[in-house]
Amino acid sequence: MSDRMEFEIVCPSDHNQTVTFSHEEFEEELKSGTLVHHCNTCDTDWPPSSEEIAKIRKLFTKNSS
Repeated sequence: MSDRMEFEIVCPSDHNQTVTFSHEEFEEELKSGTLVHHCNTCDTDWPPSSEEIAKIRKLFTKNSS
């Protein structure tokens, strides 16, 4: 079983995107400052908001329970 999870996000241009991370990958990218979302529809990169980070962490915590 994979420990990777899919998360739905919305880019600044209002396109729905799906990102996939393991909890470890997410925290490592966040800690290193390399966590950037990318929209394949409009080719936009943006950093996750603090709300998105909190939501993803909560979902990882919920999933590990």
